[in-house]
Amino acid sequence: QAARLAGKVLNRVFQSALQTAKEIRTRTAIGRGATSVGSVAVELAERIFDSDLSRKTVLILGAGKMGEACVRHLAKRGAKTVLVSNRSFDRAQNLASEFGGQAVPFEEFRQALAAADIVVSSTGSPEIVLRRDDVAAVLPQRRNRPLFLIDIAVPRDIDPAIQHLANVFLYDIDDLQGIVLENARCREQELARCREIVAGRTAAVMEKIAPSGKRTCPLRPAAPLHWPLGYLESQSQIA
Repeated sequence: QAARLAGKVLNRVFQSALQTAKEIRTRTAIGRGATSVGSVAVELAERIFDSDLSRKTVLILGAGKMGEACVRHLAKRGAKTVLVSNRSFDRAQNLASEFGGQAVPFEEFRQALAAADIVVSSTGSPEIVLRRDDVAAVLPQRRNRPLFLIDIAVPRDIDPAIQHLANVFLYDIDDLQGIVLENARCREQELARCREIVAGRTAAVMEKIAPSGKRTCPLRPAAPLHWPLGYLESQSQIA
């Protein structure tokens, strides 16, 4: 369109496609509910912190791709301060620089818990990295501020007993993926309504382009809109 090469017919098709997408988003719930672990983590964080992440501090334990992607989602939604702690301090510094954050020596990350609001852990350690006593020790300094812990490591990085502490919210990879799959199923239930909208819009634009009384051949039905659950399940893995 910018190059003015589309012509009247293609322009009409393009506009109809945009209007169809807008109508689907408006009239159905196909776009509601996060379908990746990172975006689910953001939704949960916003519930805990009343949708305001602008003044929250995120602490990353481990500098792997999953943790990085999860924090990237949080940063996009307003989280401003990022602390990165990794066994390789150079790797922590490199990742911290991407978010304008600060690297924390791995042996000092427990002290950083006092300042953190959200902790994303994915270290690859075969043993528990963050224990109940570690968190309990910093709670007096936090003065009842909520602490949101996201454990996306396999095996787990964070002691499950931590979730019993006051004002501490712990979610692991199974919790997040469960929410992702439930959201995916809800989206799949909306497909029938989406198909109806697409079919109606397609018929309307074709009638304008080639009225039924002037067609030399019948209009072929559109290919069915197909969004398999397997694809949605694949979105539960952080890209």
